[in-house]
Amino acid sequence: MHRQHIMSLTRAYEEHEVTPEIRRMYAAISAGFDLPFVPTIFKLTAGIPPYLKAVWKDLESVVSSREFETAARAFQELAHSTAVSGGWTFSDQPAVLAADTFSNADIRLIGGIIGLIARATAQAGLFARLMQRGYSGGQKGRVTRLKQVAALAQMVRVHIPNEREAGLRVWLIYSDIKRTTRAKNVLGVYRALSPFPGYLASAWLDSKRLLADPAFISAHEELNRRARALLTGLPVKDHRSMLKDLTPAQWCEIEEAVDGYARLLPPFVLLTSVWLRSFPSTGRLMGAA
Repeated sequence: MHRQHIMSLTRAYEEHEVTPEIRRMYAAISAGFDLPFVPTIFKLTAGIPPYLKAVWKDLESVVSSREFETAARAFQELAHSTAVSGGWTFSDQPAVLAADTFSNADIRLIGGIIGLIARATAQAGLFARLMQRGYSGGQKGRVTRLKQVAALAQMVRVHIPNEREAGLRVWLIYSDIKRTTRAKNVLGVYRALSPFPGYLASAWLDSKRLLADPAFISAHEELNRRARALLTGLPVKDHRSMLKDLTPAQWCEIEEAVDGYARLLPPFVLLTSVWLRSFPSTGRLMGAA
């Protein structure tokens, strides 16, 4: 990877596995989204560096725009409203964590992390849709650059372990997550909890129950339809015309990876909103913007 080899898009590439140029891009992505970590979709597509570089060059100004921030906020608000009207909750999260010997401060921190990941999931969900439009001919639009400090990205780092760091118990949970979601990769919200296998198992059981609920399925499908309208007016260039050197096989791999994330993220935008509701409001230390 250090010599810009084209790699497979079957796993995420961490900072120590990529070139200095891609590491700098990771930092720019984190700042652009104002997140203390890099969303998995970028670490995954780093397997084809020319594609990641072209996409970020095109869409960095969109991510940093007032229009994208407004769309992401609206996506979160739609998800929250849907979660409230559906009446779904996880198990009593403070009680579950307290039973696993978490302190009150740790419980508030976990609630904050879930809130942070809920925001990141909404942002990544919209971005994956823009990536899809990039290899489908692009779309016209105009954005206004939003000047922001991105203090969270600059001051805080959240370590989200790679799947390969999992022990046996966590690996078994990951296997069930992949089977249930039909995904090749485990979402960051679960990998973030991998140092705490007991809580991860409890959270996944709540998630699995919710993902199988017919009413929840209908709700996230409707949320996904409504979210598409939020992309109107966000400009995306034709990425195929920008990357004529990529082979048809590489485009096929890119589409499979991005389409998979675009399919997977809307249910989890709603699910993380439900999860966050199961914490007291004081737990949302680093939650939705």
